Amino acid sequence: MSTKEQLLKEIEQSPDYLIEEVLNFLLFIKLRLKQKITPNTNRQTPSSQENYILDMIDEITQDIPQSELEQLPTDFSKNLDHYLYGLPQIEE
Repeated sequence: MSTKEQLLKEIEQSPDYLIEEVLNFLLFIKLRLKQKITPNTNRQTPSSQENYILDMIDEITQDIPQSELEQLPTDFSKNLDHYLYGLPQIEE
């Protein structure tokens, strides 16, 4: 059995939340590989470094359907402990 066939078999037997994590990881690795092949030489200044990070986030999230993005919380940083650890939410 090839590695690809083995991976597909494992994916079929895995819960959706785990498949989402694997997909995110795969997209991240592909992006990093692409960057190694075509390195950006303008990453010397802080502003270009910030643009680099934003470009990386854009590329990772471009395949996420808009309906999924709309389900993300808008108060994520304020209620981070709620989403990570289940603590009570901070109300406005």
